[in-house]
Amino acid sequence: MMGANHRPNCGPGPLPRVGPTDEQAQAVGTLLDGVLSDLGIANRVRDARALLAWEEIAGPRLAARARAIRVHRGKLELAVPSGVWRTHVSFSKRQLLQRLNARLGRTVIRDLVFVNAAAERGRADR
Repeated sequence: MMGANHRPNCGPGPLPRVGPTDEQAQAVGTLLDGVLSDLGIANRVRDARALLAWEEIAGPRLAARARAIRVHRGKLELAVPSGVWRTHVSFSKRQLLQRLNARLGRTVIRDLVFVNAAAERGRADR
């Protein structure tokens, strides 16, 4: 015998998730690219995407010691705390550039430039 609060299973369960098709996503992406170009900010958005992608591409250990500062004329500037880390990143430069540009979907960053600065935020202020 069932209790008063028990309900029998009524229905097939939750509805499947329905999302946009690849075609719809590409159409929205194309529309967005056009709007950003019309506003004159497409390059800034592209550069911001590169900055955001750096940590994912570099990984947490490297990104903590080679902090992305800005993109200037296709060059990603990285604050590195020492020559040792500059050398470490230099050895991986080509692979990092390939992975970063693959993540961005096209060649956005042509070079990595190293700046002598504390890699941790706020560290230089101490």
